[in-house]
Amino acid sequence: MKTKWLCIVAAAVLVVSASAVKPALAYFTATKTIEGTTKELKIGDSIPDIHEDIDGMIKKITIMNTGEYDIFVRAKAITPDNWEAEFTPTDGWKEKDGYYYYDKPLAPDEQTATALTLEIKPKNVSETYEVPEKFNVIIVQEATKVVFDKDGNPVPDDWANAITSQINAGE
Repeated sequence: MKTKWLCIVAAAVLVVSASAVKPALAYFTATKTIEGTTKELKIGDSIPDIHEDIDGMIKKITIMNTGEYDIFVRAKAITPDNWEAEFTPTDGWKEKDGYYYYDKPLAPDEQTATALTLEIKPKNVSETYEVPEKFNVIIVQEATKVVFDKDGNPVPDDWANAITSQINAGE
């Protein structure tokens, strides 16, 4: 009788253990840490070059295509808390979805004809404000290769395959 009871308990433990293996395996698979390096994505030989001129709290950003292919470019400003980048519309630049898009493709060795102009200013503060001694405004620039249709016209830009670079600029 004791052996029969022991076999039933052992079978129950085996069934419970077997049913717990799959969820446990899924947990460990979902939380696996992988170490290694990633390959830098490039368009042609190099990523586009960002050039920035700073005059007080105004940034003027131009982007140059240093690669081998025509590209579309866009940029985004990441500011500290309670600060914002106010976009001043200039020819060729449009604001959409938090990015600033240059509306013309850039050929190799070509630069944006006009600068992206951003004024860094505090959010919800009067006209007079004190500039912090030091803070960073990060400009993230993305580029995507231009694809042309059969007539040689550029098709709408494909940002799903964009490459990114950024510049940390202290104010």
